[in-house]
Amino acid sequence: MVLFSENDKRILRTHLSGMADPVQLVFVKRDTMCPYCRETRDLLMEFAEISDKIRVDVYDADKDTGEINELGIERVPAIALLDHSLKDTGIRFYGMPGGYEIHSLLGAVLVVSKRQTGLPEDLVRQIRRVDTPLHIQTYVTPTCPYCPSVVRLIHKMAFLNPLIRADMIEVTEFPELGKEAGVKGVPKTIVNHLVDLEGALPEDQFIYTIIKNINK
Repeated sequence: MVLFSENDKRILRTHLSGMADPVQLVFVKRDTMCPYCRETRDLLMEFAEISDKIRVDVYDADKDTGEINELGIERVPAIALLDHSLKDTGIRFYGMPGGYEIHSLLGAVLVVSKRQTGLPEDLVRQIRRVDTPLHIQTYVTPTCPYCPSVVRLIHKMAFLNPLIRADMIEVTEFPELGKEAGVKGVPKTIVNHLVDLEGALPEDQFIYTIIKNINK
């Protein structure tokens, strides 16, 4: 299945030409009871063909349990990003990063490859000072134009601090999670099942709100 047009590939190739270090995408799938696994794999394979610095490793959720448990993968389809030294970055995608979310995948790959977030230094310092484990989950849909900015930000936070894990969750693929989290609109972000943020806030306000609430 062809998922990217020639124009899409041309645009992606332009962005990915700026990659520095190689990046490994760990894709976790299941052969049954996973309607989006095949399409997600096709998307990743097409994406990786655009740059020789992107590698995709495929794990089976029912067979490769050791590797999957080490990464803390909780559901499929899932994508985890590893850096050039195969270190886990804490960046996760649960569900297919299609539609607008291809921008989130592209952004995550470039951050890991270049080892740069583009965030102001004061925000970088705040993120690096976080000394308690954070699990950030941002719920999205592929048709939401405001979601990628939030997903890219939480992934930058995970890249900067090993205590942070940041998940994109495609809510139409995981409706039970959306119901449990009370998702009425997207983007919606939950931190440690305590902090609840709705919408796409400015970067500084988003980070300040999280840090203020975890330090209560």
